[in-house]
Amino acid sequence: MKLAFTRFAVCATLIATSLGAGAVEPETSAELSETGTEITVLCYNVHGLFPLAAKDDPRDRMPTIGWLASRYEVAMFQEDFEYHDVIRSQMPGTVGIRGNGMGWDPRRVLAKLLVSPVSIFLPHFSPPYGAGISTFVREALAIGDDVDREAYGICRGWFGSDGDCWARKGYQRVGIRTPEGLEIDLFNTHLEAGGNERAVEIRGRQLDILAAAIEARPKTRAVILAGDFNSAFNRPGDREKIIAFRRRLALRDSGAGPELPYWRERDYILYRDGAATKLHVEQAGEAPEFVERDRALSDHPALFARFRITPRTSSLGAQR
Repeated sequence: MKLAFTRFAVCATLIATSLGAGAVEPETSAELSETGTEITVLCYNVHGLFPLAAKDDPRDRMPTIGWLASRYEVAMFQEDFEYHDVIRSQMPGTVGIRGNGMGWDPRRVLAKLLVSPVSIFLPHFSPPYGAGISTFVREALAIGDDVDREAYGICRGWFGSDGDCWARKGYQRVGIRTPEGLEIDLFNTHLEAGGNERAVEIRGRQLDILAAAIEARPKTRAVILAGDFNSAFNRPGDREKIIAFRRRLALRDSGAGPELPYWRERDYILYRDGAATKLHVEQAGEAPEFVERDRALSDHPALFARFRITPRTSSLGAQR
């Protein structure tokens, strides 16, 4: 099904849905008040594969995704492989950071050489890819080069349902600072896909790598972690691993989740306070503007959470 959205249709949807409980209000730009700063966080797997794999024309929908995402202070994308620049062009006033690149693993370099002749005849087809994740933050929140990237370095295979090795999945960390000087580590990730035992085992190892990276950060900073975890609570193995991961890091669920009945629950926005910084969820759910009736801008739900960020009174001024 071709996902063709016009700006007129999207505007009508925004007006209609802004009256609902799940809508993100237009006045959600970062606001400094007596009770802290509010930011809205978007987490969205945009299904940015080349057209034959995506089974539609991603280039047709990516400008609308970027245009809608520009309303958020923080936007974390997954699978923007071929279309990062298209999204970026619709997000003025933000700093966009990509995840890790393709890397120099001999197998990936060989795959790149073998695929290169084919890419001449297939537009927007340039695997193997990097992580395919990116984070955009408002310029007022950005902290210079406060960025980390790491590939997980493990995947199942190259062919059929075991094709996750075509993307060098990993995590990305971006630091932000509020007008009060409170700092937050944003983590964006995309884990191994698949439901068999091997995929579940790999996701567990990836979660261990991610947990170690979060534990290494300053405890004064709060943490917001979002992404496509490909982990389902109703799947044996996944449930135990994601619960253990959250307990290890004392992460709470923001409550952001799919609201329409045909979505799978694989994407999450998790968070925890820092020693100097407190996060309070003002609102969370599915962002309805990315869906119009029975058509959506991706094969994943767009999740959002609106956070209020305040200092811990016992830790004022202690950021590092």
